[in-house]
Amino acid sequence: MSENDFGFEQSPGCAQMSAFVQRMSSRLSDLRHGQGSLIRGTALMAMAEMGNRVSRIATAVVLGRALSTYEFGMIALIMTTYEFVRMLLNNGLGARIVQAHAEELDEVCGAVNRINWGGGVLMCLIQFAVAWPVQALFGADVAPMLVVLGLVHVIYPMGLIHSCLALREERYELIAGMLFFQITMDNIGTAAMAFAGYGVWAAVVPKVLIALIWVAVFRSRIGAVRSVAITSAKMWDVVNYGRRVMAAEALNTFRANADKLIVGRILGIDAVGLYSFAQNAGSGIAFGLASALGQAVLPFISKGHQNDDTISRFRSSVFAMSVVIMPVIAAQVILAPWYVPIVFSAKWTPAVPTIMLMCLGMLSRPLVVATSQFLRATGNVELEWKISWFNAILFMVAIIGGLPFGVNGVAASLSAVSVLPAIFFARMAISVAAEKSARPLSGRLAGARL
Repeated sequence: MSENDFGFEQSPGCAQMSAFVQRMSSRLSDLRHGQGSLIRGTALMAMAEMGNRVSRIATAVVLGRALSTYEFGMIALIMTTYEFVRMLLNNGLGARIVQAHAEELDEVCGAVNRINWGGGVLMCLIQFAVAWPVQALFGADVAPMLVVLGLVHVIYPMGLIHSCLALREERYELIAGMLFFQITMDNIGTAAMAFAGYGVWAAVVPKVLIALIWVAVFRSRIGAVRSVAITSAKMWDVVNYGRRVMAAEALNTFRANADKLIVGRILGIDAVGLYSFAQNAGSGIAFGLASALGQAVLPFISKGHQNDDTISRFRSSVFAMSVVIMPVIAAQVILAPWYVPIVFSAKWTPAVPTIMLMCLGMLSRPLVVATSQFLRATGNVELEWKISWFNAILFMVAIIGGLPFGVNGVAASLSAVSVLPAIFFARMAISVAAEKSARPLSGRLAGARL
């Protein structure tokens, strides 16, 4: 028997009920605090991305008036090749740092740093090697630009650990500020160089300069990362976590960029220029917003492990992202026929149907990004990898089915297969996470620790 604060005797059942109420109260308090963190992070990342989009639209206006569709096609080819090569950088190891326990953090950071540097050097060499074959395959003079852009791969590893630590500490002001600076300065530099007559080089040189500044700021704000001995067991733990995430990111990158390579190879550089413009001026806004907001979602969901409320945090994340992104998509679909010829000039009017179709395909983007971050936060990276494989196959089928109908056919086909799979896989992710979290409870009820 025990006594409460008023001196009355309390039965074991009442004590258990009291403890249960206290635990639930604590969980609700933690969730409210977490949601405040999500709202703050989401708001900051959304403001940064909206600021970036304003500068990107201004840049698109300058590029749309200064460059031809062929030059737009060249830039799309350069950036698509760059994105394919940098897949090794999208290894998901930042999520491993975010979710690491305090006692293993230094060792995890050391392991991730080694992998990032190895990947960066390898990516740089690969981009140097593919520059001239890409130029020969597409018949466009892009090799010198690809070589210069390849230097970016060995610059970012200098500051990647520092940026991951900032995310772990939920320093959203720094992360959002650097996101805004990185993209906005890139856009302004590109617009200025294009306006000055530097042509396709305008899309390359600013990215190298901005990478150097990005690294310098994160290293100065986060400080030195402690160097510790790394055991082989911890290295393999990090590698095994990252390899599935990297495979999933590779497939996501394939889905995000293969359409431009295929359109460019089959329909020509002018066609991919029109297609790329539609992405940049249309669906790219929602895509960029979702990617930026996803950075706030990962630590928010990861902290749900403390109270077993990752599923409710996932749903809150989808809602928060949708509130920001859906109005943007609706406005673009409705206003595209008016703003495109006025803002970008009449020569881009043929891109209006493509822009509208691509925007409709972005309706599922909040759910897709939140599901991906949810799977990483809960350690279900194997499922993310399998989902990415299925989506990649579906993506290829959609592109092949749309090619006979031109650029609009590809856009319509991709949009048509975007929503239902996203809903299905989100439900699957929730089901798997719920089953995984229920196992320890059933083990305890049976008197065994699983």
